[in-house]
Amino acid sequence: MRLMRDEPTADEAPARLVPAVDRAVRLLDALRADRQPHGISELARDLGLNKATVRDILLTLNHHGLVERDAATTRFRLGYGLYAYASALGEGSDLTAVARPFLRRLVERSGETALLGLLDGERILIVDKEEPPSDLKISAPVGRRLPLYAGAFGKVLLAALETARLERLLADRPPPVFTARSVADPAAYRAALGLVRQQGYAVDDEEYLDGVRAVSAPIHGADGSTLAALTAVGFSTRIGADKLTTLIAAVVDTAEQVSLRLGARPGNGRGRE
Repeated sequence: MRLMRDEPTADEAPARLVPAVDRAVRLLDALRADRQPHGISELARDLGLNKATVRDILLTLNHHGLVERDAATTRFRLGYGLYAYASALGEGSDLTAVARPFLRRLVERSGETALLGLLDGERILIVDKEEPPSDLKISAPVGRRLPLYAGAFGKVLLAALETARLERLLADRPPPVFTARSVADPAAYRAALGLVRQQGYAVDDEEYLDGVRAVSAPIHGADGSTLAALTAVGFSTRIGADKLTTLIAAVVDTAEQVSLRLGARPGNGRGRE
């Protein structure tokens, strides 16, 4: 049984809006209108709302990943957590709609789990996935948030950050130690990100989870910006040196195919420093 939204009849009274919810939606609409970060005072003035109310609503939305707060400017923008809702609609997001068949093909080519992730504030949000039929596989549900420095995912997404923002991040929140193979030194991690930009992909050799290897490549938009990271992940016992080489080629090729369908030019974003 599906729940359907019925059209109101002429005799029904107008819907009684919940004030707090109505204000939250108005704030989201304001952030969506010009896609620029906004401050609390600016939003309160434009919408005719109390500053304290705006602040409380924005911080609540930030807690749930629906808006993102820039730590340096304290201004707010829409958060990538909204993609979790868009992806639930199937065709609700151009990114997930375009990437979906390519996730399936990557699983067929590699035999490993394929994940699509976005930078969501200070976490990585899984917005889509495709898993192989095998019982022995890595699984991550859509909507799961991973640590910012999580393996190959983190390398690809952080490599795309503006230099100033990356330097603030490395200074304020240096890479943690997840396993004995983790790159936790900020200088070494910075160098690893430079290699990611140069070669166009990242490898996680048991740096995030023991016994797990992964390969990630960026998905670019028409302007060359990194929209997401495409990752293939599996157990290191199955991904030896030979398979790792073929997995890199498959992931890079798949990410490029998705990027092209999102308007990117061939090779867009490769080799940038």
